[in-house]
Amino acid sequence: MVGEPTYPTEPVPRRRRRGVGVVIALVVVVVLAVGVVVADVSLRAYAQDRAASEIAASLPDTVDGDIDVTIDGFSFLQQYLSGTFDRVELDAPALTVSGVPVDAHVVATGVPTDLSKTVGTASATLTLSQDAVNSVVEVPGSATLTLDDQAVGYDGTISFLGLSIDYLVTASVSVTSDSVVLTPQKATLTAGSAVVDASDALDAVLDEKIPLCVASYLPQGVELADLTIEPGQATVVLRASDLSIDETSLSTLGVCP
Repeated sequence: MVGEPTYPTEPVPRRRRRGVGVVIALVVVVVLAVGVVVADVSLRAYAQDRAASEIAASLPDTVDGDIDVTIDGFSFLQQYLSGTFDRVELDAPALTVSGVPVDAHVVATGVPTDLSKTVGTASATLTLSQDAVNSVVEVPGSATLTLDDQAVGYDGTISFLGLSIDYLVTASVSVTSDSVVLTPQKATLTAGSAVVDASDALDAVLDEKIPLCVASYLPQGVELADLTIEPGQATVVLRASDLSIDETSLSTLGVCP
């Protein structure tokens, strides 16, 4: 009849098909995204375990202990394809170095996927007990170090004008690139039953500064950067640039004069 409205025949089904297509596309995108994330996580875990094994195999025979490796950064795949990991952390809370127990934490940046190449920068924080410190450093006179709050105490025996004199010294600590430096602050001298406060005469009876070289414990290219003393323990910070982490390089230690 004239004047009766006309209606489109298939508008609703088209909208439904278009809507279904959008939903399917979103599902595919989500599935792919989840797959990429799962692959990224799985590959990161595998790479961390593989790196831990290779690093452990590269350590000198004098170093023993388990190492955990964490590869930081958002996308493992992107870093891997670039050939360099932005930041890698190593934890070894029960490491021993030449029999000395050490709690070690290492942060490295610019770590190549090919471990035969050098690492951009590396910083290691090592925590040693008082006994461990005494097994590493030797104070003249075979003294024993006692660790206190940002200071050390040590005692021993010196010969002065033909007399054997026992001493007890409190010293502040600092570091150079290859040595821990003790600077005596207070001193007590004992000869027989006589006890003398020799703090005002330190220059006459002891060296002004006592460097304790530790280069022979460190791979070449690794330097001391900081030292914190707390009661019963010491925390050392080491740094290096362009460091090789193959077995030969890590086994080649520095030399003390």
